[in-house]
Amino acid sequence: MKFPVTVSASRLGLVLFTLGLFVVLVKLGLWQLSRAEEKTLLARQMEQRQDRELSVAELERMPESELTGYRLKVEGRFLSPVLLLDNQVYQGKVGYLVYRVLDSGAQKKLLVEQGFIAAPATRDQLPDVPVPPDPVVLSGRLYQRQSNPLSPGLGPEIGAVTRIQNLELAELERFLALPLQKAVLQPDKLPGAELPRQWLPMPMAASKHLGYAVQWFALALALLLLSLWAWWRSSKQGKPSQELTSTGEFPGQ
Repeated sequence: MKFPVTVSASRLGLVLFTLGLFVVLVKLGLWQLSRAEEKTLLARQMEQRQDRELSVAELERMPESELTGYRLKVEGRFLSPVLLLDNQVYQGKVGYLVYRVLDSGAQKKLLVEQGFIAAPATRDQLPDVPVPPDPVVLSGRLYQRQSNPLSPGLGPEIGAVTRIQNLELAELERFLALPLQKAVLQPDKLPGAELPRQWLPMPMAASKHLGYAVQWFALALALLLLSLWAWWRSSKQGKPSQELTSTGEFPGQ
């Protein structure tokens, strides 16, 4: 008498687990769609901003959340130290993004991306970074880096050239004991100290989010079809045994 109850309870648990997993997969797909919509809107905003060049005074008055994509023209002198952002890849090569702090005479200093430089053969060596002219006049685009929740903190290795693991501007302010603008300048040119630079204002484009959404929805659909097939097969195999239990004989006997 207890055996059918046990089977029924196990089936119910499997159904609930499958339903929960299906809901999770659908929600992940919807979340990726919302992220794709956000990235599409941000891309449109950056297109509108690229024709406007700010001054340093205008930059300081702008809302912190609306800086990526604007152009900036600035003049100043570079301060120490040179910063190397670790674990960067450019055209298949592993290395660093080089950053320098520019003093333009304003209260807040500006972080400038000099560009990518390949890492030496061993970890205990640091690359020789070309020195830009001083003073310098720069014109380029602003961007803001997103925080990495999986690896918070700067993780600085202090020296004449300081290696860091993340570009966290708030923590960098405390580390350098300098007030910093809330955006980074990627200059169009840096005469005498050119390094390759690529414009990646967003870590992931809207198209990638759409691709991930399709994958999550496809997994949800596959799970649903597999579950329906398993239920149909189980019901078909269980029908003769149920009739035998109620009548004592198979159909046709």
